[in-house]
Amino acid sequence: MEHKKRDFTFYLTPETSEKIDAHRILEGKVSRSEFVETAVNFYCGVMDSNENRVFLGDEIIKAMRAIVKDAEGRIFSHFRSQDISLSMLTVLFAANLANMSKEEIAQVRKEAVEYVDDNFRAKSFVVAQREQRDLAEEDYDG
Repeated sequence: MEHKKRDFTFYLTPETSEKIDAHRILEGKVSRSEFVETAVNFYCGVMDSNENRVFLGDEIIKAMRAIVKDAEGRIFSHFRSQDISLSMLTVLFAANLANMSKEEIAQVRKEAVEYVDDNFRAKSFVVAQREQRDLAEEDYDG
């Protein structure tokens, strides 16, 4: 469906006219009328959205709060699972440490670090173990 266009006469400063010409070429608009019509429609859209700014702001805040609350719930669930697992491991280790020699404890620590390294790529544990061993050697030598 072809829309009928109406003729408007208005006056612009030379600077504004130059801006229109420069930007219409950049935007690929063929005529000044096409550029001005696009600009007016854009500006009217901005003006119309200002009436809804308070409503949109509140809706965005509600959505963000829901997203954060959901993320907090998932994070809490993971932390709780890890806390339970760590507590169980602590009880198991404590029960066995009393019956283990220092060499056995050192071997279990080494195997745990290797397991974490192999399965979780936590190289920092390996580095920490190496540093502890180096410090222990320094203390023993010094």
